[in-house]
Amino acid sequence: MEKKRISRLTVLSVILFVLVVVWFITSVGNAGEAADRKRTDSVYNTIMNGAVLCYSIEGEYPPSLDYLKENYGIILDSDKYMVDYRYFGANIRPTIVVTEKTEA
Repeated sequence: MEKKRISRLTVLSVILFVLVVVWFITSVGNAGEAADRKRTDSVYNTIMNGAVLCYSIEGEYPPSLDYLKENYGIILDSDKYMVDYRYFGANIRPTIVVTEKTEA
């Protein structure tokens, strides 16, 4: 009877340990993904803030991302991020989509 109880406790301990390890690995992975999203959001906010600054100074939105880079000091790591900058007109806010490039 006592051996049966000890083996059940051992099995329960192993199961609990495995669950804790799985939870830890999942949490670390989620934290990495959240950090990646935060960096991508930061790049987006930098570009959008530059576009709004341009609009407030010049009275029109910048026609291209290159214009922002040349005139407003926007620096972009093009090896890491891909930016889709859509200009629709001088007084229409551009659409900006920032995507982090993945390694193949």
